[in-house]
Amino acid sequence: MKKLDKINHYFREALLETIPCAVFMVDQSHQIIYWNRSAEEITGYNEAEIVGTTCDKLRLNICATQDPEVRKTFCPLLSGGNGGEVECEMRRKDGSIVPVIRKSRPVFDDQKHIIGAIEALIDVSLIKQARAEIRLLKHEIARRGKYGELVGRSEKMQKLYELIQVISKNDANIMIEGETGTGKELIARTIHSESNRSDKIFLAVNCGALPESLLEAELFGHKRGAFTGAVEDREGCFETASGGTLFLDEIGEMPLSSQVKLLRVLQEKEVTRVGDSLPRSINVRIIAASNKKLTDLVKTKKFREDLYYRLHVVGLTVPVLAERMDDIQDLVAHFIAQFNNEYKKNIEGCSPKVMDFLLSYNWPGNVRELKHVIEHAFAVTTNAQKVITLDSLPSELVHQNKPGLMHKYEVMEIVDERKQVADALTEAKGNKAYAARILGITRAGLYKKMRRLNM
Repeated sequence: MKKLDKINHYFREALLETIPCAVFMVDQSHQIIYWNRSAEEITGYNEAEIVGTTCDKLRLNICATQDPEVRKTFCPLLSGGNGGEVECEMRRKDGSIVPVIRKSRPVFDDQKHIIGAIEALIDVSLIKQARAEIRLLKHEIARRGKYGELVGRSEKMQKLYELIQVISKNDANIMIEGETGTGKELIARTIHSESNRSDKIFLAVNCGALPESLLEAELFGHKRGAFTGAVEDREGCFETASGGTLFLDEIGEMPLSSQVKLLRVLQEKEVTRVGDSLPRSINVRIIAASNKKLTDLVKTKKFREDLYYRLHVVGLTVPVLAERMDDIQDLVAHFIAQFNNEYKKNIEGCSPKVMDFLLSYNWPGNVRELKHVIEHAFAVTTNAQKVITLDSLPSELVHQNKPGLMHKYEVMEIVDERKQVADALTEAKGNKAYAARILGITRAGLYKKMRRLNM
């Protein structure tokens, strides 16, 4: 037994010297009685300089505070309990400030009397530096035109990115307002992915797509036999999204009777399934969205004011695409990259005429409409085509937007196409099969193009 005790002594000593953080011990009068090598490296004080002095010599900011409650909370000798883990600052021997994480716990004798404490200090300088660099990198990425899945470098989007970065780190309810097609769900997903709930579920529910009876069963769940078709107990979206984020889209379409029940759920943080009497606790963050201005609905008594304020802890307004035309080129490049992958094509970009058109259109359908236009172009172009041209765009869109201007663009496009075909025929010395290969189309495609261009 004595041999085991002796081995334990040596192993304990080696362990304390091997741990890559400052470890020291104090007696009940706060005097330091043990100091390991890592403590010397982090603080600059060697064992001879520190042992026998009090821990005040380390000048930790949480210990130097004049607030007695703070000192008692974090000092294991004063509190009698674990000092826990706290991030604070320590002043080294040379006067420099080092950010550290401090962990401590009291040591008791057999009679449960405190005889001292053991403390550890972990240098987190590199961690704090990395945090700062990550923040700067995120800001730089956003400045260049992208934040998560959101695309755009306009001033309005920059402000939106900055706000998202702040509100993602807490659990406050969020209301996103904006026209249809502006990307409200994408913003909600971005907030979720940047939050501390990102490893849990993101669940989206369209409140305007279901009748009142089914909406409540969908949100709150139901008990078997609660209504026709309820053949088994079923949890609702609030329970399914536990620990994660629940996105309530088109919240303005929710019936008033359902609004009352939703308000109760948000207030009590518990949900009762339809047909049941047993409330169940929930832990979910709520992000709601509406394409209608909710304050107008509140004024006309179509939306409860108390529910509005419960949901609208933080409000986001998504700008329409017409207010952020600077983002068109970034969005087009993003969608081209996306659809090149989906359609297995190699489109390099848009012709100047197409880009002029995209920048002149007012986009009533917002980003969703732009995405549709680019996908339409991919659907109708050949695999050999490298550039989106005007005839790749939806014809109804082209002709309804500034007919005079579009006629000019069409004439210029025809002139360019004729020149391309003529140059290919010249290079091929009249051989249409060879000219078609130069243009990257079939011979039948060349004949069709020549007929269309009256050549």
